[in-house]
Amino acid sequence: SYNLYMTPSMSTLLIIVASIILVQAIKMFINASSKIARHIGISAYTISFLVVAIATSLPEVVVGITSALEGNPNLSFGNAIGSNIALLTLVIALPVFFSAKGISTRTILHSRDAYYSVFFALLPITLIVDGTLTRVDASILLITYFFYFVKVWRRSSQIEHILEQFEGVNIWKEGFFFLLSLVFLLGASELIVYSASTLSLGLGWGLTFVGLTVTAIGTSLPEIAFTLGASRGRYQQEILGDIVGSIVANSTFVLGLTALIHPITITNGEVSFTSLGLFVVIMLVFLRFTRTKEKIDKFEAAILLMMYFGFIAVEYFLQTSGIKLF
Repeated sequence: SYNLYMTPSMSTLLIIVASIILVQAIKMFINASSKIARHIGISAYTISFLVVAIATSLPEVVVGITSALEGNPNLSFGNAIGSNIALLTLVIALPVFFSAKGISTRTILHSRDAYYSVFFALLPITLIVDGTLTRVDASILLITYFFYFVKVWRRSSQIEHILEQFEGVNIWKEGFFFLLSLVFLLGASELIVYSASTLSLGLGWGLTFVGLTVTAIGTSLPEIAFTLGASRGRYQQEILGDIVGSIVANSTFVLGLTALIHPITITNGEVSFTSLGLFVVIMLVFLRFTRTKEKIDKFEAAILLMMYFGFIAVEYFLQTSGIKLF
């Protein structure tokens, strides 16, 4: 049970502290897992799509499992959708401003990963149209993620033919840091769930709204930290691989695992058609920008940022006004 007497300011402070721990833990995890992955020979794009994306999505995974076990799976649903919106706008826009010529989207267009990401992002929304993401729906999400994971892995070994051997890797050392980072991830994610729930109770906000906004930003910090770091090193393909891979993981693996533990039921207008409609519009705009000149430039990045803050403003208005638009 959650502490009903914790003030909103204390809950917000705990979320900030937990998010900082998440960023540091995810850096440790990415460093260890990427070295191990490169040691066995995987392309740069595939590493970011499969390994780094899963690593940066671990906060959403742990938040999903924890919230499901606590009987609050709606937090995970809002968190997954909110994180995807942040990925399609805030996370992709920020590194563009650090790039002289924008970020090339040629790889995700030619591999069709841009289109697949939109499909996977829409899949859980389609399955929850009846109001519930059941265990059957969860199984569908997990199965589709497994097959797509295998598809990308095989494509890497059969088509890309880019092996980046990382010699001299101390597997025991990297394995230790890998496990240590998981411990911090578990603790920080539990703290985020706890703080988000108390914040929701303290302000009278719904858990789904908190997940869409506050928690989504907290669990998206690893992606933000990674993409900004990669932009300084001019590793554009790693940025796109992480973003697209995280969208797929959030939409299928995270929500599938959560709903498998505890089915997600959306009631009382917790997620309006207005919110889901804005999500669809943001996805279509992102897809459009990836196709224009096969890159995202600073002007398009500015539009994506405005769309993100516009989404937050609309969500806040709907939450505080009590208006439910279906």
